Amino acid sequence: MPPQLMSLLGLAAFITLAWGLSVRRQQFPWRTVLAGLGLQALIALIMIRPSAFSNWIYEQANTAAANLIYFAKQGTQLIFGPLAKREALQPVFGNNDAMVLGITICGTIILVAVISSLMYHLGLLQKIVRVMAWLMQRVMRTSGSESLCTSANVFMGQTEAPLVIQPYLKGMTKSELMTMMVGGMATIAGGVFAVYAGMGVKAGHLLTASFMAAPTALYMAKILLPETQQSETADGTGEDVKAGTTNALDAMCQGASDGMKLTLNVLAMLIGFTAAIALLNYLIVLPQNWAGMNAPITFDQMLGWLNAPFAWLMGVPWADCDAIGQALGKRIVFTEFIGYQEITTMFNAGVISERSFSLATFAICGFANFASIAIQMGGIGSLAPERRADLASLGLRAMVGGILVGYTNACIAGLFL
Repeated sequence: MPPQLMSLLGLAAFITLAWGLSVRRQQFPWRTVLAGLGLQALIALIMIRPSAFSNWIYEQANTAAANLIYFAKQGTQLIFGPLAKREALQPVFGNNDAMVLGITICGTIILVAVISSLMYHLGLLQKIVRVMAWLMQRVMRTSGSESLCTSANVFMGQTEAPLVIQPYLKGMTKSELMTMMVGGMATIAGGVFAVYAGMGVKAGHLLTASFMAAPTALYMAKILLPETQQSETADGTGEDVKAGTTNALDAMCQGASDGMKLTLNVLAMLIGFTAAIALLNYLIVLPQNWAGMNAPITFDQMLGWLNAPFAWLMGVPWADCDAIGQALGKRIVFTEFIGYQEITTMFNAGVISERSFSLATFAICGFANFASIAIQMGGIGSLAPERRADLASLGLRAMVGGILVGYTNACIAGLFL
């Protein structure tokens, strides 16, 4: 079967799966889904299908990511000296170990956080988000608040984006809350964009996946929990929430502080979850060794078997499905950092094909994991304490929605790769 046809069948399968998990299967939002699919495919057509324009976009994305990493390095070299210089470490540690990941992550996230905070203070970020939200609201017939928050998620994190609609959180319908949560699960923050690119993931694919995720998250959330109530923002939202910073310098300082907090959180998750995987493998393999098994089954293998069918539905060649399945599973159980680390290592070692690597990049692009349920409950719950119970009841379903957004994006991408 041609891989493009497999991706098309996978798209139908994942949408059908979402419908099967819907709270109200008799209320399928045809208009929203068809319009969302149209926007999703249009973005893919413009940015993925080989053309002079798409090549230019990918070149600019790669250049932007490389420049961000370079500028961040100027700051990290001041603090960490030669530890931040790959060229200084290569003669000692070799090419594969000549990068201290923690230092690279630290500088890049802090720099992007500073830029984002400055853009928000100046009102530039709000204008970009407003244009995206207006387009999706008109085309998909979604409410102003959910369209605005989903658009903000393309550039901001899953706990920062809800700040743009904070005045409306208390009165949002459950379906709108669901959309907000799925949008947060389905996208990545701007702060980690350059980090993933620095790990070897294609910056163009990350950028495309982030923009595709906005309309996809809207229609996926509406399939899982169709709207039955009247929204307070059906006709749009009011003025933007003002930045809480005094001037540009204050905004940059706030951004640096927020970036450092995010860096510590990312480093803690990477250390903790990588160690947890090693511990799980040890506990699973130990009794098998006692039983005298020559080739014990590992946790990685179990994840691969469970998720291989999903990889196959995306259009991944069957020979790579087990390996990609392991990365998909680790992304869900742990974090997308682990998933991207896994596929980058496999691709560089020649274990998986370029098509498999690209499709996995789209599938993993998002915060859809178990830890994000708690992160959203804590972050969004602090903005609207009266909605904490609703957030808790929707958490697991929102995570599934975020996963399906990535998988459907991979299917659409598979039609053009």
